[in-house]
Amino acid sequence: MASSIDISTNSQWTKATYAGVVGKSTEILQDYDHLVFPQEFYDPTARKGSSPCIHPLGSKEGETAVYFTTKEIDALKEEVKFTLAGKFQLGHPKMELVRSFFESLKFIGNWKIGLLDGRHLLIQLAAEEDYARLFAKKSVNIAGTNMKIIKWTLGFDPGKEPFVVPLWFKLPGLPLPYFKLNALFNIGRALGTPLRVDAPTYNKARPSLARIQVERDITLPELKRIWIGSDAEGF
Repeated sequence: MASSIDISTNSQWTKATYAGVVGKSTEILQDYDHLVFPQEFYDPTARKGSSPCIHPLGSKEGETAVYFTTKEIDALKEEVKFTLAGKFQLGHPKMELVRSFFESLKFIGNWKIGLLDGRHLLIQLAAEEDYARLFAKKSVNIAGTNMKIIKWTLGFDPGKEPFVVPLWFKLPGLPLPYFKLNALFNIGRALGTPLRVDAPTYNKARPSLARIQVERDITLPELKRIWIGSDAEGF
């Protein structure tokens, strides 16, 4: 029998994921005297001076160009898709306090933090559950200083407010069978990227109304109605 959860603590909450936990990171150098040179990427079986990872230079509109394939670019983006940013209003606390706070969150996957500037922190997460759980908080308090959790994108500009934010959606009159998490998260996909449901929804304690939080681009048109069910039967 499922037990009740307290969403405010996030202690038992998790989210079904297709990605699962990404493998342990091997990017951090433990020995800072060891430097990584391009030769380290060379295939020892290849002829001398060639590398499958280092591309020949190209040219675009008369200027030097470095080309990557679409597959390579997609792979590079995949590695940073669970990345967030933290925004401090006036400035960040000492980094040892920031790192101590993040260690206290007990992420299930690997994580890294680094400074973008004096007021912005880059938060790289490896697990979708950790990403959803942290983004859903919207803000956290670190050593008495408030940090807003915001979406990081490839075009992230610290000087501008992001368009993608966590939003709560109400689903009034949702039939009871659809209160299962897999059904709710599938419905959430029509609204954005699902992050979590609230405790009354999870516990079916408020059957007249389900609530789900998703990340959504607020520049998109307002969405008030969606079809739920099969092609032949639904509402």
